[in-house]
Amino acid sequence: MGVGFLILRIGLVMFVIEALIMLGFYVMPHIGSTILEAIIDGTLLTILSAPPLLHWVILPYVRSKEAVEKQSEDARHKSEHMLSQVLKAVVDGIITADARGKIQVFNVAAEKIFGYRSEEVLGKSINLLMPELDAIVHDKYLKGFDVEVSSRKIVGFSREVMGRYRDGSEFPIDLSVSEMDLNGQRMFTGVVRDITERKKAEQALVDAKNEAERASRIKSEFTANMSHELRTPLNAIIGFSEVVSSEMFGPLGHDKYAEYVGDIQDSALHLLDLLNDILDMARIEAEKFELHDEAFDLLDVSKSPMSCVAASKLTLVNKISSDLPFLYADKRRVKQILLNLLSNAVKFTPEGGTVELDVYIDADHTMVLSVLDTGIGMDAADIQCALRPFEQIDTGLDRKYEGTGLGLPLVERMAELNGAVLEIESERDKGTCVRVRFAADRVRSRLQDEAVSV
Repeated sequence: MGVGFLILRIGLVMFVIEALIMLGFYVMPHIGSTILEAIIDGTLLTILSAPPLLHWVILPYVRSKEAVEKQSEDARHKSEHMLSQVLKAVVDGIITADARGKIQVFNVAAEKIFGYRSEEVLGKSINLLMPELDAIVHDKYLKGFDVEVSSRKIVGFSREVMGRYRDGSEFPIDLSVSEMDLNGQRMFTGVVRDITERKKAEQALVDAKNEAERASRIKSEFTANMSHELRTPLNAIIGFSEVVSSEMFGPLGHDKYAEYVGDIQDSALHLLDLLNDILDMARIEAEKFELHDEAFDLLDVSKSPMSCVAASKLTLVNKISSDLPFLYADKRRVKQILLNLLSNAVKFTPEGGTVELDVYIDADHTMVLSVLDTGIGMDAADIQCALRPFEQIDTGLDRKYEGTGLGLPLVERMAELNGAVLEIESERDKGTCVRVRFAADRVRSRLQDEAVSV
């Protein structure tokens, strides 16, 4: 009930009572004494106004105020009960401490995390839940908290720290601290989560990654170190088959022997090419791939790869100009890039098709080595597959095209080592254009270095 309404009711009651008294004096005989009239007037006013004031004014006001207070108390109890239930239900530990570091709130989840019951820690120092060294740092922090505002390094963000269990063992926790002012008292609330299992999972992933990298490194180092051991017997097979096929020490006596010796030599050379690709990739992965840069003429370097690829049923065109600038790179590896690209183009181009080799200077002054074919082509997914080591587009046992799946990956790695990037444009059933773009600083004028070695 409002104060204005209360005053209105009191005034109304007083007005009614006064009117009744005046009416009484009007009908009663005149006494003639002003003092006596005033005494009777006051007495009657007090006596007659007390019950109406009590019933109409005082009691309703008191009851209304009690109702408001009861409603407010009920709301407070309901809010406290709800907060208590939330603190019990939340899965994260919630711990509130005052400015002295004394624990004021310790919920059920915090009990499970730290192993203490609430009544065991309330009023005790928060240091009870910290490793010893952290507790010392925390004490120093609390002492300087009020003085140096800039030293507040724990409030307002999440961080990983160590907690201390009841038995003294330490474990990792995720901690977020917030600050609040409660009735003029500074309080700190920490939200705590035990991240022991998460840290174990993270460490397991790190260990697995390290082990995989170690195994890969050992494999690459082993393969790189096997270069001599793998090539030596092959060189012997190739060398002796050449001796026999040339009939250096006399005729073989039968044509079949010569045919078989030729098969042995072709197979050995093919196996040597495969081993060279594997060993080159292993050396690159093991970071043992050495380069010897020099300036050279790409037209001269291209002659050997062009003559090596078997393209009797294709049209093989070399469009490299004789007046191009020199390229500064590892000549042997560029020759290998050319051989791999030409071999790929010839292998995947049907009879009657065309393979073109070209080199030109682009508008950005880069030197572009291009191999264009009219072969079977690839779509975008096939290009990504072809660039992954040891993967092949045709993987069936009856696949038509043989190989290790290292042709393009090796070209890409060697191009990168020589300051170039690999670009592929292809369309299925229409052909492929592979470009190796050497950086502008790799281009040398012929006047800079006329010493060219092929």
